[in-house]
Amino acid sequence: MPLSDHYQLTGSGSPIVFVHGSYATTSTWKKMIEQLSAQHTCIAIKLPGHCGTPDPQDFDAPTIETELSLIEDVVRSLTDEPIHLVGHSYGGVVALSLALKGSLPIRELTLLEPVAAWVLQTMGDADMQAQVDAFVQDYRQNVARQVPYACAQVIDFWGGGNEFEALPAFVKDMMVPLTANNLRHWDLCTQIRHTRDELAQLAIPTRIVCGTRSNEVAHAIADHLDSVLPLSSRYDIEDASHAMVNSHPDDCIFILQDPVEVY
Repeated sequence: MPLSDHYQLTGSGSPIVFVHGSYATTSTWKKMIEQLSAQHTCIAIKLPGHCGTPDPQDFDAPTIETELSLIEDVVRSLTDEPIHLVGHSYGGVVALSLALKGSLPIRELTLLEPVAAWVLQTMGDADMQAQVDAFVQDYRQNVARQVPYACAQVIDFWGGGNEFEALPAFVKDMMVPLTANNLRHWDLCTQIRHTRDELAQLAIPTRIVCGTRSNEVAHAIADHLDSVLPLSSRYDIEDASHAMVNSHPDDCIFILQDPVEVY
């Protein structure tokens, strides 16, 4: 598959690179890109196994380098300017990992509920870590038992409520074939390792965003990141949950454009 099939390109101006989450597609960003493309080159990455792209080849030994190398190749093929890197959910995990790797020039970073569960271990948050471990164990068991719509557990866990039930039937059905990819993502979310010192040395202006109705684990991850990243600003979107990019696009755009305040 040619590299051009791994992204969507819209607009012109300073580049913003968008990385969608698990059980999602580049349509995540549609409402935001419609507005931002008037002033920015918007590059929406298609993660491996999503948006019609081939599955990753590392299921036996998952590595975030699969995603990082793809984004590096896409960005280098399109621009040599520093990018604004935006990630939602698992895309936030990828975006943070890419920023920590330091392989691309990133002028600013926006993390919309990054589900970087590894941060909980790094920061010694045993209570939140226990919640994640219990959830993942139960979820894996239900997938193994072929429980119908086991994917609903993930959507409802991060969303903080019965988010899955409200989705259209075709969206629910679209998610089912992505379960293996999502399990791979959970491996990476929990097994990536960076130290507190590495986080403290990430000198990129960073926005960290949560919805007020989202899971307390998502808030804990965001709060820990905000406490240790040296150039971060923390935001909450009122009455939003994990699907904030779709439900509250104007709020997300406002935050993306808000200068990071450093204290």
